[in-house]
Amino acid sequence: MVVFNEGNPECVRNLLRPAERVLRQGRDITVEDFETRKGLWERIQDSYSRYLEGECGDFLRDLDAAFRSKFEAALAILAWSFWKKAEDFPPAEKRFSEREIGLIDEILKYNVFEITTKEDILGKLYRREPETVQLLKTYYLGMDRWIEEQLEDPEIKLPLRYYLKRTWKGYREKIDAAINEASKYGWFRTLMEEWEREKAEEVEAVRESYEAKVGELKKRIAEMVAFFEEERERLEAELRSSSLEEIGRLRREREELVERFEREKAELEKRLLELKDEELKKKLEEELAKARGEALREAKLLEERLRRRELELREKEMELRKRELELSEKEDILKSRIEEILAMSGKVEKGSRLVLRDEARIGELNFVGRMKSKFAGDVRLLGKTYSVESVEEGKGEDTSRFAGELDERSLKNLPENRYVEVTLKEKKLLGRKERILIRGLYLTRVERLAELGLDTDPLTLAEINVHLIDARDSKGDARTVLVIASPLGFEERVRRYVSSEDFHRNFYSENVSLILLDTETGEVIHNPNDRYARALAPLVRLELDEEVYAKVRECVRKKLEGRDYLPLSECLDCGEEEYVRRAFYEIGRDGNLVKYIDGFGLVLIRK
Repeated sequence: MVVFNEGNPECVRNLLRPAERVLRQGRDITVEDFETRKGLWERIQDSYSRYLEGECGDFLRDLDAAFRSKFEAALAILAWSFWKKAEDFPPAEKRFSEREIGLIDEILKYNVFEITTKEDILGKLYRREPETVQLLKTYYLGMDRWIEEQLEDPEIKLPLRYYLKRTWKGYREKIDAAINEASKYGWFRTLMEEWEREKAEEVEAVRESYEAKVGELKKRIAEMVAFFEEERERLEAELRSSSLEEIGRLRREREELVERFEREKAELEKRLLELKDEELKKKLEEELAKARGEALREAKLLEERLRRRELELREKEMELRKRELELSEKEDILKSRIEEILAMSGKVEKGSRLVLRDEARIGELNFVGRMKSKFAGDVRLLGKTYSVESVEEGKGEDTSRFAGELDERSLKNLPENRYVEVTLKEKKLLGRKERILIRGLYLTRVERLAELGLDTDPLTLAEINVHLIDARDSKGDARTVLVIASPLGFEERVRRYVSSEDFHRNFYSENVSLILLDTETGEVIHNPNDRYARALAPLVRLELDEEVYAKVRECVRKKLEGRDYLPLSECLDCGEEEYVRRAFYEIGRDGNLVKYIDGFGLVLIRK
């Protein structure tokens, strides 16, 4: 029969010598000086590592577990000694958790039973030796159950649990035998009744302390809320600096209060751990958690009140700043710029838009997604049904060329002039089946957005012509419907040309149709005589909540009443910025102007 599975037992005995020494000394290891214990730690760790690397060969599983448990337990006892003597030794702190050290501490208290018999324990009980009586009292009132639960905890290292379980089993057998024998006598039963009474008194004391502290915290929170309510009227009068400073102080007090509650909670939890009564401990922990939840909810409500008050004060401060701005030199500059723009109105269309880089990127992704969803199934056009043969997406611009100029986030927010090509085929049994190629292109000036981060000029006829000519010169017998979408909009010359008879003659007869989509205003432009463009326009038109938009538009109109100009920044309270900008452009087409003015943003100007 093979006992060691080819392992070398003499080798293991030599490696285990420093660990065996620590295990024999147990709690008495603390009499050794720091350097001695540090040296033992290093020797045991080195021996443990050599064993794990197979220096002594392979052993059967049970033997291997026993050897490893001794190494681990010896290291744990040394770690406990550093903790017990409040010595700084980072390797021990890193290797063993507080829970593991706490378990070692409790079990080592009982190592006196290593050298005592049942008779010895009974003798100490008869003589009422304080240390033995206290250990048995703690054991009787729940320590045994607590240690058994800890030994099942997977967070505690398995080799350490293996060793401690065997060690504790030996202690427990002696203690149980002694208690069973002593319980035959009336004096010991009386002693156990005293223990039970002391336990009940301890539980009640903790409960009263808990209730008093939680009540105190709740009272402090209520006082703080009441104080805030009393201070609100004074803050109303101060309006600016003093009011905001007071809110900052209240916010700091709120944070300090929460921190204080957490400290009190942690202290109570530590005291609850000392009880060892799991059922009561769980109940008190639940009550403490409930009290914490209520306190945090109160603190959150207070923070919300503070936030609302702060916003109210800052809005009033912004109103004061706005009035100051109207009297400042900046206001004079704005008026001067507006006069220049009015003098030039009708001559140029530049500067009538404001498109930011990231907004253009979002608009591009929305357009591509909408095109794909609209052509996900059969399409009904001009009394015919078309099946979707293919849907392909591509990039019109390689934005990687700007990698040296933009950071990663800005590069990802740069539009790529993506396009979606949809091929439709007429569904019918006989005859020639018509094909339609729909090319949906999102068009921006990528170079300008990369350089400046914004663009303010509508697309020109020259920029549209490039894509029209490419569509006209493309090969194939399918009709091409070019859909150009842009947040920049299109200059008036583009609108006139697309609606003209010349455009219809030059492109419609060449199997090319054009639809322009202004993604900012939702306007769709096409030649009125182009039946393909007219039929497809509803599919590319933006979806708009008309009721919400109508309210935003009316809000902007009211703000413009009695004024010569209106910055977009003053209308953001009317609704979403997308709807506000759309209202600006629509009102601008009603005989007014919309211009981007550097330093002021988009401005609606009454002509």
